Amino acid sequence: MFSVLIFFLLQFFRVKALVGGLTGSLAVWFVRLIDVFAYLESLLASMDFTTTALLAVFPIIAIYIIFGRAFCGWICPMDYLFEVIGRARNYRGIKPKITPKIGYGIAVGLLIISGLLSVPFFTNYLSHLTNLFRLLSGGVFFAFDLPVEPTVLLFSAGVISSLLILEFFFPRLWCRVLCSVGKTYGLFNKISLLRLKFAKDECGGCNLCEQVCYMDVKITPHLDQPALRDINCIYCGRCVEGCKTKGKLIKMKF
Repeated sequence: MFSVLIFFLLQFFRVKALVGGLTGSLAVWFVRLIDVFAYLESLLASMDFTTTALLAVFPIIAIYIIFGRAFCGWICPMDYLFEVIGRARNYRGIKPKITPKIGYGIAVGLLIISGLLSVPFFTNYLSHLTNLFRLLSGGVFFAFDLPVEPTVLLFSAGVISSLLILEFFFPRLWCRVLCSVGKTYGLFNKISLLRLKFAKDECGGCNLCEQVCYMDVKITPHLDQPALRDINCIYCGRCVEGCKTKGKLIKMKF
């Protein structure tokens, strides 16, 4: 995760290996990349189809066909920040009984809003990726005495602060339900090459795998299946580490 952020920050020092943000960027000077949900929002907001934008989505789709929702567990900077809050919190927090499927209704609603307002609403205003990158880039601009728009930085700081407060009281509610980017990536878990595989005969029924899963993925009911294809799994590997069999029961495999 830190290596990816370093690549993005290098652009401010005129090393343009990766230019842009985590929702849209230009890699190695010529490969255009755009997040799938950001593309859908932009398409509905502008009602303008371009081949350039479509081609920029394909590399991202290819990545998620291979790795599924692993971005959330290995690259997303909020995962690390949320983990820090989880360690600092001296109680388990509140887990409201909200089905993660509601997140898809929220995502559809945001797409409709983007079309009505002609603005990529989530990507521009609510996205943790957009707002965190604004804060990082704004900090670099401020450090080098370059012009910075204070209201934009304050808004982004408010969004990130709100997400951190939300995480303190409602652990991973953002990841499980509210983040439309993550919900979109989760759909690729159904076809991704990376998946969780089980050895049912090794299971002792301790449920440690489910206890350490902060995405509330139910694992033991699926031991009869050849692989877990849960749309909420972020392939972080905590269930593998938490299992008493130390990887004999649960494995991440291609």
